[in-house]
Order: sequence, then C-alpha cells, then structure tokens
Amino acid sequence: MSRPRLGIVILAAGEARRFGSCKQLALFQGKPLLQHVIEEAMSLEHERLIVVTGKYHVEIDAARDSGVIDQVELVNNPNWSVGMSSSIALATSILLDNCDQLLLLLADQILITRNELTDLLKNAPDDGMCCAGFNGTVGPPVVFSATHFSALKRLDHREGAKHMLQDPTNHVVVYPMKSAAWDIDTTQDLEQLLDVSSYIFTN
Repeated sequence: MSRPRLGIVILAAGEARRFGSCKQLALFQGKPLLQHVIEEAMSLEHERLIVVTGKYHVEIDAARDSGVIDQVELVNNPNWSVGMSSSIALATSILLDNCDQLLLLLADQILITRNELTDLLKNAPDDGMCCAGFNGTVGPPVVFSATHFSALKRLDHREGAKHMLQDPTNHVVVYPMKSAAWDIDTTQDLEQLLDVSSYIFTN
C-alpha cells in the first residue's frame, strides 16, 4: 500500500498581539521561530508544504527573499483577523486535491522534533485524526485524514478545529507530546525558553 500523500501547513498568520511584534521572525538560537518549525517540517516526506501568512505577510515574505527563512511557499490569508480557522480552511482548499493527509503546525511550537512528527503520522488513523496531548488538553500539531477535509474547509471562527478533536463521534488518536506545550505567546515566554534552552537541548 502506498504512503498517503502528505500536505503540511504551518500556521503563521496571526497578529501576535500579546508578543507585540512579528513573533514569527523573533530569534531563538540565531534563527527565527518560524524557521525552526520549517526545518523540522521540511525533513518529512511530503507532497507540498505551505506557510499561511497574514498580519505580517510582507515581513515574512521579505525574510524569505533575503534568505532569513527557507524558500517555502507562502500563502497570504487576507482574512487572517477572523482567526486561525480561516487559515486552516484556506490551506485545506488549496491542498485537498493533491493530498490524503494534512499536518497542521503552529509557527511558535519550536521544540517539536521530526521524530515526534514522524510518530504522530505513524499513529494517524486512515479515517480520523492524530493530535498532540499535553497539559491535560489536546491540540496542534494535528494530522487530519482526507475524511475531514470537507469539515476543515467549512471551519469558521465560532468553532475552530479543536471542536473536531473533542467530538466523540470522530476517530481521534491522542499522542502524548510534552514539547507541544512550549508555545511562545509573549516576549517573557521567549526569555524563559532562552533561560532553559541549554538544559533542554543538551538532555
């Protein structure tokens, strides 16, 4: 049986209001947060990878053109202010004809590794979803099978994708992933990660 064609979506459209600037390009260990996620995602066997931009499309596009981030495909979501659901719906509509699975990643979950993403994909059911479990909740990264593409296309701000993970009628596999809890919402979060990174990256 052939391997499912994987589409990868990195969500980087948000305003980063609590961060106060373009969080996606904030530096950690000499590289933008977004670049850390791009590198792990690019190492996976995939059909197509897109980064959905929004508020900071111009800045991220310039970073790509100057080589600060890799030469990835950028998709500008003009409705980014509606919320993450609009970016997921847009990405799904672009990728659904070429892919059998969608992997959704956040631009600020920079501690997630290729090995963890590979395990997530291995555990993904053919007719369902596999998501990260951390701190008593579930969330990205998430793998969706083609069964759910139609629902993803119809997402709106009132529900979002998380309700799909919590719907007991859906086939959802939860993969424990402590690293998924490390997202960067504020400059203090980034400073804290910088403080502990020497431990995290050497153990």
